[in-house]
Amino acid sequence: MQETHSVAVVGDNPEALLLSVLYAEAGLANYLVGPFAEDGRSHANRPGIEEALWLLRILTKTGKIRLAADYRQLPLSQIRTLILAAHASNRDRASTLEMSTRNLAPALAARTTVAYAGLCSPHYTASVLKSTIEKYSGLKAGTDLGLYYLPLFWRGERIQEFKQRPKVLAAFQGTYPPIFQKELLRVFPALTLTPSVELAEASGLFSAIDYEVGRALGLELAKISERAGINYREAIDLCKDTRVAFTGHSTVIPGRESIGTEIALSQMLRRGGPRLVRAAHSINQEYQSQILDMIRRALRHCGYPFRRSRVAILGTDGLMKNSWSKPESSSLLQTLQKKGAIVSLYTGENGSEPWTRMVGDYARIENSLLKAVSKASCTVIALPRTFHLELDADQLATEMDRPGAICDLTGVLEASNVERTGLFYTTIGRGILNG
Repeated sequence: MQETHSVAVVGDNPEALLLSVLYAEAGLANYLVGPFAEDGRSHANRPGIEEALWLLRILTKTGKIRLAADYRQLPLSQIRTLILAAHASNRDRASTLEMSTRNLAPALAARTTVAYAGLCSPHYTASVLKSTIEKYSGLKAGTDLGLYYLPLFWRGERIQEFKQRPKVLAAFQGTYPPIFQKELLRVFPALTLTPSVELAEASGLFSAIDYEVGRALGLELAKISERAGINYREAIDLCKDTRVAFTGHSTVIPGRESIGTEIALSQMLRRGGPRLVRAAHSINQEYQSQILDMIRRALRHCGYPFRRSRVAILGTDGLMKNSWSKPESSSLLQTLQKKGAIVSLYTGENGSEPWTRMVGDYARIENSLLKAVSKASCTVIALPRTFHLELDADQLATEMDRPGAICDLTGVLEASNVERTGLFYTTIGRGILNG
């Protein structure tokens, strides 16, 4: 029996991929428009994306998902639900979204449901997308077609966690019977309905901002821990054990942790801007400087200068300033090279060609983890915790130079296991490096 594809998801971000896969898993076949067939690995080593890409391959083979590189390939007259997955995080992205909407609108059939899934500033959906759709389609939202807003934002969690996390859905007044709501409940079981699109826009934006402010607070407390000579992670664990309310330290997702604050700051800077949000954004922008300082102090502790020291970097969490669709080379790697360090990089991915083009001369890409750490004076671990089985402190100690240091950004290794091998262990917020 041939699948009926009456749903289309258009977008180049992780939310588009996750939506398409979850729709198909819920028995709703769909088109997925975006770069996922060619370049779905820009968020390297993210369990939620890795799992979604694996499911995408299976669901594409079974016909539940049909891939299209361009929205012009969609049979829009047959599409019942069209979901635009994008974040209006800056002027360029907002312009791209508006242009896509403008081009799609003329071919929309009456009684189509259009949903915008992404983060934006309050009133954006009505003032830009709704007006664009009505102007270029000749259809009126709430009378001729349904229009919904879904503030969807992926924080880096696994696909089932993303599915179970509560979602908000808003509809414009007078919209068609809630067929789309029932459809979406099959995908996201925890769905809150609100009649105000503006409130939904604000809730999504505030949630993302809280995410970055919480991460900035974590980085600031890590600095306090270092200066006080205490272990930040142990202190945070104790906070949790004693039920002290604290947002905790969020894992860095390159190019995504600041989406909410970019929107807020772009809308409000001309009026002075929100001071706390601006400060949090600045702190998080300095994250790579903290990593660099940690490497410097670790090398100094072992008696090495930057120049001619071998630094191995395992993974890319927090190291690459990349977005979902177009990664860019890391300033951290550039700075290490300028200081005379010899850098090797193991990305944890299958296939190193994209990273070789990105990194250029700043680092040597290795396909083997052990080859990357060979003769290294300092190894920086930026792999997600799912790699704990692949990392062995004894093996690292055997391959690395002595004395050697481990800078564990993601907490994959146990400090006691590393120190037992004779290597020095540190991480951001571990306050035992002075100087």
